[in-house]
Amino acid sequence: MPPEGSHLADTARRLNIPPHRRLEMIEELGADLEALQAAYERRGLSPAAARREALMRLVPADESIYELNAQHEPRTARWLKAAGIGGRVERFGAAAAAILAGAAVLMIPAKEAAVQGSLLLWAQALIAALLAANWCRGAAGLWIMGVLPPDVRSLFQARQAGLITGAASLGGLGALWQGYIGLGTLEASPDLVWHVVRPALLTGAIGIGAAIFGALGWLALLPRLISDESSERRIETLLTPSRPQRPLDNSVE
Repeated sequence: MPPEGSHLADTARRLNIPPHRRLEMIEELGADLEALQAAYERRGLSPAAARREALMRLVPADESIYELNAQHEPRTARWLKAAGIGGRVERFGAAAAAILAGAAVLMIPAKEAAVQGSLLLWAQALIAALLAANWCRGAAGLWIMGVLPPDVRSLFQARQAGLITGAASLGGLGALWQGYIGLGTLEASPDLVWHVVRPALLTGAIGIGAAIFGALGWLALLPRLISDESSERRIETLLTPSRPQRPLDNSVE
């Protein structure tokens, strides 16, 4: 027979609900198991037999798990699934956010000939698009679908941190490069200072602005991310069987 902890762990894995609600249900289930086991022991069953009976009575079946998942699913997620787009809303939202962010970056320097159409600008537009797409997928999973699995949550945060760093770095390095390129023009015509400084400032502003918006979006999701991670750790602690300490053997052979 599988260990008793595996029953609770299997139940926790099959509960596709927000982590804080899953934690509450696992805690309630654990408390009910302890109470029912004590009741069986008072009837004369051994602790092992009482535990088996309690598990048989209280561990939810597949039908109950399905009902619990449906009951605790956010209304928005239920509506989207009923409309047949529940599995595609994150991809659609990410694609739309990426297109809007990239187009916004490309439209900013529409009158700047030194930056418009350059490889640097397209790289900044790409990073802004990826930042918006990554944030949109994370926000949709947390706020719309209600659940962001631990591996997806870790990947989201790693991507967001990398893209924020990339946006700031590209903006700074791009500004330096624009200034370096403009030095030749400035030596030939000292009166064109603004035409040299403007592209460098614009490039730096785009990169820093994308990084700031990416960081603000991350901060907006951070309370929920921290709460979910804390709940996941508490669930793991509850499902980890405690090991009794072995007494030290002080005897001398």
